[in-house]
Amino acid sequence: MMKNTNSAPIRTRASRILPLACVVLALAACATPGTKTHPVVERAEARWAALTTGDLETAYTFYSPGFRSSNSLIDFGVAMRARKVKWSSATYKDHQCEESRCTVRFDVGYRVARPVPGLKVWESTAVITDNWVKVDGQWWYLPEKQ
Repeated sequence: MMKNTNSAPIRTRASRILPLACVVLALAACATPGTKTHPVVERAEARWAALTTGDLETAYTFYSPGFRSSNSLIDFGVAMRARKVKWSSATYKDHQCEESRCTVRFDVGYRVARPVPGLKVWESTAVITDNWVKVDGQWWYLPEKQ
């Protein structure tokens, strides 16, 4: 009868791999709140899509009720069109949320027409952090005070 001399190393390997697998699964579970499927991310992406395509009427609808009560759509449109910086793209990076407040970060491409004499257009990117608040169950963009 043959004796199995390899059973101890198998048990030792299993006892090392099992805790490691548990740690990996636990870390993966912790990462799920940062997924892109949060409702605020969908609204933030839609707002940036409207801004980068010049659909200011749609972009305005994502602003907080307080902002919209003190800034008409016409005033908003005039202010946006008067800006020297024009946004060209926005790519979602990440977000962090509490119960009724979120920050959502985007890599935003932009253009500045004639920033200095002799230069027609300046193009670059920047990371922009948007603030969002939850009011009556809905997420709203909260611009920084000017």
